[in-house]
Amino acid sequence: MPEEKEAIIRTLAQVYAMEGRRLEVELLAKSEAELVEMEYDNWNGGTYTYALKLQVSPVLYTRIGVKLDAIEKDILKRVDPLLRGYANEHLGQVIITMQLEHDANWRENAAKWLAESAEDQAARDTSMAYDAFISHATEDKQELVRPLAKELAGRGFRIWYDEFTLKVGDSLRQSIDKGLASSRFGVVVLSSAFFRKNWPQYELDGLVARQGVGYKVVLPVWHGVSREDVLRYSPSLADKLALRSADRTIQEVADELARVLSGED
Repeated sequence: MPEEKEAIIRTLAQVYAMEGRRLEVELLAKSEAELVEMEYDNWNGGTYTYALKLQVSPVLYTRIGVKLDAIEKDILKRVDPLLRGYANEHLGQVIITMQLEHDANWRENAAKWLAESAEDQAARDTSMAYDAFISHATEDKQELVRPLAKELAGRGFRIWYDEFTLKVGDSLRQSIDKGLASSRFGVVVLSSAFFRKNWPQYELDGLVARQGVGYKVVLPVWHGVSREDVLRYSPSLADKLALRSADRTIQEVADELARVLSGED
């Protein structure tokens, strides 16, 4: 199997490309890949178990963010059918790590990295089609989400909200992916209904992954849930300062969100 390493990586990249999974394709194409023997069992003529190690640049590793575990598991699952012809060789683990980069002048270059990071963020902000993406469960539309979206839009903010944006015949996943990628912030309405749904979780994963690059993206609104409820769902979200719909009118929630969207906070 080790001699087929490049063929395996290449095939995986093509499959991901056909699905529009750009991050995974970039990961595979730009990584330094290595198949390392993890275990040998002399049963049945000898059985080898390997680990696939993918080393990527710090910039790409940061972009992967919280998707790291999910991508490792997905690659491992997808490799399995490629190896069915190898009776005594198996892939047991996928490990994505950061490359160590040697730079004698890194202290001097650190200021440039920070400047480039600020420029990149500014470029992202000005090129975004929307100021905010609203992630929510359908059950919360009437009471909170629809009037909140209308309130923000009425103040001149560009809001990605399904009732504003989606049209008959649109691909739901492609439209959501485009909205997530082209929104500066994500207003996430956390509720009991949100916790039960798959689509809101998909949207949240996309927003959290972007937040991993070092700036605030997720703006939580707690709707009918307590800190303990949010803590059980996601400890990292429970740690974020959130707006509580029970404590404010919709106009007051919009006031607080507008401060962030307009750059005042």
